[in-house]
Amino acid sequence: MSFRRIPLLFLLLLALACERTRGPEENILVRVGDRTISKQEFITRAEYTIRPPYCRSDNYIHRKIVLNSLVAEKLYALEAGEKNELTENEQFQLYIQGRKEQAMRQWLYNEEFYGRVALDTAELKQEYKLAGRSYKLSYYSMPDSQMARLVGESLQQGKSFEETFAQYGGLVTSIPTRELAWSGPEPEEFKARFFSAPLQKGQVIGPFEAERGLFTVARVDGWTDRLALGDQDVRQRWEDVREKVRTRQATAAYANWIGGLMRGKTLRFDGQTFPQVARVMADFYMKTEAEKKQLIKQQVWNVEDSSQVHPPVESLDGIADLPFMVLDDQVWTVRDLQKLLLRHPLVFRSRQIPKGEFGLEFRNAIADMVRDLAVTEEAYKKGYDRVNVVQRTAGMWRDNLLATWQRNRLLREKGREAEFYKEYQKVIESDLNPHFVELSKKYGKKIEINTDEFEKIKLTSIDMFVTEKNVPFPVVSPNFPLFTTHDLLDYGRKMKAGK
Repeated sequence: MSFRRIPLLFLLLLALACERTRGPEENILVRVGDRTISKQEFITRAEYTIRPPYCRSDNYIHRKIVLNSLVAEKLYALEAGEKNELTENEQFQLYIQGRKEQAMRQWLYNEEFYGRVALDTAELKQEYKLAGRSYKLSYYSMPDSQMARLVGESLQQGKSFEETFAQYGGLVTSIPTRELAWSGPEPEEFKARFFSAPLQKGQVIGPFEAERGLFTVARVDGWTDRLALGDQDVRQRWEDVREKVRTRQATAAYANWIGGLMRGKTLRFDGQTFPQVARVMADFYMKTEAEKKQLIKQQVWNVEDSSQVHPPVESLDGIADLPFMVLDDQVWTVRDLQKLLLRHPLVFRSRQIPKGEFGLEFRNAIADMVRDLAVTEEAYKKGYDRVNVVQRTAGMWRDNLLATWQRNRLLREKGREAEFYKEYQKVIESDLNPHFVELSKKYGKKIEINTDEFEKIKLTSIDMFVTEKNVPFPVVSPNFPLFTTHDLLDYGRKMKAGK
């Protein structure tokens, strides 16, 4: 290899690395100083959360109010500045870091697993045959693996489904029934047992672990098939099948990769400290949603969004320097855990946790958090913290919380904060609209709007509140920004093409 070719190879590798960390090309809709709003962000903020009545429709006036609300949010964030009580608050910093790191893990999954799935036509055709099917099932559940083993042995010995149920069905007097559709909401790993291949009438599936600690056995009593009628229905079903198969294969490959990543790692909990921390956590996580929402008022940055409520880590201050766990050879104190919980709220494997089993579920949730930290570390190594959509996600949440904090501070100074939470539209029109006009004039030379692209946007008028499953921060979009009802684009300038 000559010396002339080494720099070219280096530049090629550098270009490929930059391409991986640059992310997808974004369609920028608005620039506000050093901040931007992409077209996708506009749609997400408008459609993935509930808009107020004054801009809930898709007419042009309402779309302009949505745009002005997002611009106002950026202006309030600019006004708050880079250094203030909120940005210097450690809880806030860790929350934004956690939001960014969740986006990094999602980008890693999409980039290295979901985007690399090679679909097999034969598998797609097999899946398509079952995509309109709904099975009619008889089933019963068992509370533990020992009971599941006894049920399995009974069926293997030739006893009928009814006879086995009569012996092990417990207090239930009749066999429950249900329908299970290919397109239903059940977890994919659950449905895969029924839709990976055609089943026969009378065929028994299981016992198997339907969810952690709960086992199920089911019998196929029959099924119905809904035919795809018309070209559009056929195309939609093929798209649904492709998406489901791609997701299933990507998830399996991702899980296998994580297994290798975690192989050889050890995690031990301190026998004295763990029960103390578990009791504090149980008091929080076993609360009802209504009780958790009452804790919103204690948050530093936002009194509107329950997704920001975190466990009471402050109540662990008295034992903060005690060891909590040992990960490989590194000791993590309770203080380390306090910070981790702000950066990565726990995700429990079971949705319903019996009070006496919280300790076990808490251990599992900590283990899953440690797994995510290992994935995050790999994502940092790959430079995924620099990906544009990752930075946009972190910036979106940061600006929303910063602007909300700045707005509340302004209303507090005017003695209007309490009134705002009673009649927000009235206070917006009387107090915040004039302030938006002032800010739009102050920063007018720094505001650019891609009006041509804006004219093309269409919004749904259907209320939606979008969440994700099995992630530390499940709420996809911040609450709609309540800053203005201004419905004119009478500020800034038109964005030049190609900027």
